[in-house]
Amino acid sequence: MNLPPIVSKICYAILLSPLQAKQTTFARSDSTLYPYKSRYKRAISVVSLVDRVIPRASDRLSRLMYKNNRFPWSAVDIDLAAFGSGTAVFKVNGEGDDKALRIYRKSLGKSLRGVLEIARYYKRNYETVLSWYGGSVGLVLPMDFLVLCGPPFSNPVAASLQPYIHGHKQDPFNDFSDDELVGLLQRNETIREQFIYFARQTTGQWQGQKTCFDLLGNQNLMLVNQGGNYRLCIADVGIFDFDVIAKQYPEKREKIKHRMDRLASLYEMAKGI
Repeated sequence: MNLPPIVSKICYAILLSPLQAKQTTFARSDSTLYPYKSRYKRAISVVSLVDRVIPRASDRLSRLMYKNNRFPWSAVDIDLAAFGSGTAVFKVNGEGDDKALRIYRKSLGKSLRGVLEIARYYKRNYETVLSWYGGSVGLVLPMDFLVLCGPPFSNPVAASLQPYIHGHKQDPFNDFSDDELVGLLQRNETIREQFIYFARQTTGQWQGQKTCFDLLGNQNLMLVNQGGNYRLCIADVGIFDFDVIAKQYPEKREKIKHRMDRLASLYEMAKGI
């Protein structure tokens, strides 16, 4: 039996609590009491209030949730690694290659049919992103999609598996100034070629005015430093549908435009190197 959606959201917030920024008392009260806040934000505030009464209680519960699981493999270990607006990411340390496991928040509390549809949705996104960027070897990380009994409480969830990328990971847009990024492109031919390809494909999608890769999400595009060897990786398969954004998130379109303008400028500088 699936948990009610609000209970699933609270459990998910507990799951991610070790990585969440701690809230002030005012923020906790504001998010908890006012119904116009999203369920997820209210759930985070509930967890924060519990931690106020029992320090680090949510951290201990989080570890209990994902350490005692029914994942369909015998992992050496599993650790919470990161989270985004729609996913919780775990590092699965197996006997072979390490994997990154993503659990999709949209699937929480859904029926099995609903969970399957969400898994299919992200698989279609992956196939679309691969069709856009698959011409650059290694740019798009391979992904397998599945439904599994995952935390919390072994309910069905939509998930994906991909190789875990070791090394120091940064976001080319959020962690670098234009001068810093261009300097790196000047010093590294492989990164320059990957970036030019990515920029050309992405600006082309923007000009089509229908869909494009989500380049606002932090580290959706990752710059990875592995012992001085750099590479670009597309680690997430978020896609912007401009019709949806125009109707539901009009303010986001301006943010996308600013990011695209910056990308176009960097693209021209990279071509001139």
